[in-house]
Amino acid sequence: MIKKEIFINMENEIFRGNLLDIGLENNGIIYNIYKEFNHGINLEYIRGQDGEKNIQKGSYDICILLFSFGSIWSKNKRKSIIEHIHRYLNRDGMLYIWDIDKKVGRIFNGDIKILVPGKKLRTIKIRNFNLIEDSSKETTLKLIEKYFELKEYNFTNDVYHIKAQNKCEDEALKEVSVSRDE
Repeated sequence: MIKKEIFINMENEIFRGNLLDIGLENNGIIYNIYKEFNHGINLEYIRGQDGEKNIQKGSYDICILLFSFGSIWSKNKRKSIIEHIHRYLNRDGMLYIWDIDKKVGRIFNGDIKILVPGKKLRTIKIRNFNLIEDSSKETTLKLIEKYFELKEYNFTNDVYHIKAQNKCEDEALKEVSVSRDE
C-alpha cells in the first residue's frame, strides 16, 4: 500500500470573528492559525453532543472542518453536522472544509503536512481503510448545497478545500429540522 504525503500551506490563512472548530484530531492547527491574527479570541471546540449545549444559534462568524468528515462514516451524521453548523453560523457566516477525496471502494493512507504561521509544520496522519465510506468532494458539495453558497473550491492531490457562505436569513434558520435526543 502506497502512503501519500500531501503538503498544505495554511500560513497565510486569516480567520476573523468568532470561530467554531469542529475537529477531531487536528493537533491545534486551527487554534495556532487563528491566534496569530486575532486578539481576545473566542475559539470553541465541539466534541460530541455534550459540547453542543453551550453553543448559541447564529453566534459564529466562521466554522472550520479540518479533515473531519473522513472520521464520520455515516452520511446522515455528516448531514446533521452541516445542519447544525448552518444554525450556529450567523447569516453571513463562512464554512471552511478541508478533507480527503475518499470515494466508495477506495482507501486512503497518508500524512497531511500543514504549514502554519511561524513556519511551523504540523502533521495529520489519515488512515481510512473503510471501503464503503464516502467522504468524496462530490458528496460533500451535495451535503452543503441546501444551506451554503459555494464561494471557493479547490482540489489538489486527493484533498479538497471548500469555502461556502451561509445562505439563509434568520427566519429560514428556524426551519432546519434536526432530530436529536435532549
